[in-house]
Amino acid sequence: MVSLFLRAFAAEIDAQAGVAGRDALLRTVGRKMAQLAPLAPVSSLEALEAEMNGVLAGIRWGRTRVTLHEAERAVIFTHAGLPGVGGAGEPPGMWLAAALEGLYETWMGSQPGADPAMKARRVTGGTADGLVIRYTRGSAG
Repeated sequence: MVSLFLRAFAAEIDAQAGVAGRDALLRTVGRKMAQLAPLAPVSSLEALEAEMNGVLAGIRWGRTRVTLHEAERAVIFTHAGLPGVGGAGEPPGMWLAAALEGLYETWMGSQPGADPAMKARRVTGGTADGLVIRYTRGSAG
């Protein structure tokens, strides 16, 4: 059973690496995912959102809404439908959230005019219906 394997796998990674180690590993996995599924260069947030949602639908990882907060100089991703790994993660069910950070950060970094100082980090909290990730300078979140 795949879900049993994933729950055991998640528990073992958490036990051996701790939360910070797990999140670092999952961000790297997200970056690799973005490299395996690169996005076409786009010129609008609407086109970017459509490209991202096309890939996310193909891997059954939910969907995102992309918005710009000019005053905060941030792009906000509101992600819904991230697959859960049982109750693993904080909050429960959000074990894969750091993989999304790596995925979004790499996708954004590959777009024309990208700023390498920009980072994607989740905003505290979130649920399977509304995980929020900020893409901004430094260590957002």
